[in-house]
Formats: sequence, C-alpha cells, structure tokens
Amino acid sequence: MRQDSSQKSADTVSVRALVLAIFLSIAGTVGVLEWQNKIHHPESKDQFDLASYKVVFVPTEDEGQYRLSPKPSYQTSFCQEGYLFIRNDKDHAMQGLLVDYKNRGIKCEPRDVDSQSVNANSETLAEQ
Repeated sequence: MRQDSSQKSADTVSVRALVLAIFLSIAGTVGVLEWQNKIHHPESKDQFDLASYKVVFVPTEDEGQYRLSPKPSYQTSFCQEGYLFIRNDKDHAMQGLLVDYKNRGIKCEPRDVDSQSVNANSETLAEQ
C-alpha cells in the first residue's frame, strides 16, 4: 500500500481558523465566568491586596546561613500610631495597614533611631 504524495491531507486547519478558535474560547470563558459572578471587580480600592507576605523564621545560630535575595522589594514599612504600615517606594499613595489573615492590625513599637545608625545600616546593606 502506497500513499500518493500528491494528495493533501484533509486534516489541515488554517491559521486564521486556529486564531479565531483561540480568541473565541478565551472570550467565551471570560463571558461564562463573568455571567456566573466568578470574576470579582472591587468597586473601592479600600479592600484589595497590594502584596502577599510570609514570615521566615531564622534561628539565631543560622543567621549567617540564610540567603536573602539581593533585589530590593521597593516597599518600606513604618510604624504609625502603634501599627505597622507598608508603602510602595515608587508610588507613595499606595500604602496600607499590614494585617494578619483575620484582618487584625500588626502592632509595632516606634523606636527612636539616630541618623548615624540608620546611615551605617544602609551603607552595610549597600555593600552586601
């Protein structure tokens, strides 16, 4: 049995039909999810996550062995009225209260830090 090489296979699909099928499947999926209210559109910017955080426990004897990413996070935390706030370094309007999984504010203790120790710490971090 020999196949004739001059015959074209009937299984070919044009690129246009493939792109159209992909687009329609994505649009259909989004439409169904929207219809079933599975896509949440927050109306106010009061209740949305800016970022997710986790706590990494580092025992005191292993402090030198823990690897920390050298890339900056572009976020700064600060203590205000006894609670820990976090702010985006690039957009200071993006700030919020740091809360736990039950929306309880994370408490902090404001410390008086002299500018010399802050500068020394920032120079040490920059060298690393």
